[in-house]
Amino acid sequence: MGIVVLALLAVLIRQLVAGPLGTDPAPNSFLIGMILLFLVIGVNFATLAIRVTIHGISVGYGIIRHHIPWGKVVGCRLDEASAIRYGGWGIRMSWAGGKRRLVYNIIGAPRVVVEKRLGTYQEFVFSTMKPEAVMKAINKGLGKR
Repeated sequence: MGIVVLALLAVLIRQLVAGPLGTDPAPNSFLIGMILLFLVIGVNFATLAIRVTIHGISVGYGIIRHHIPWGKVVGCRLDEASAIRYGGWGIRMSWAGGKRRLVYNIIGAPRVVVEKRLGTYQEFVFSTMKPEAVMKAINKGLGKR
């Protein structure tokens, strides 16, 4: 996202300083809008927050969150699938072992699979730099039900 923002910013500055390139330039307002849009998206997806509370598990990128109450959690395990399977970072939908998965993925981190009882997705997968600590917290939360 940063590269896109910098490229758009360069085009905008070029247009403001030296005039537009070609005969059909992008309007400055469009470039400013795109810069702001990509900045907001980049900031929103900059961090993946994981919270295991007395109410359940909450994982989210900025304002986009997924919450699973304890009553819908069956268990958890480390994801054995290759990171390539999910096609990059961000929010993905996938199938594994005949089950639908909702995936919140970052590149270069192991993933935890949360098995669910009900819902559109039978499994919720998310990346974490501390999978053992997260699975321990989830198992502790499951024991309190």
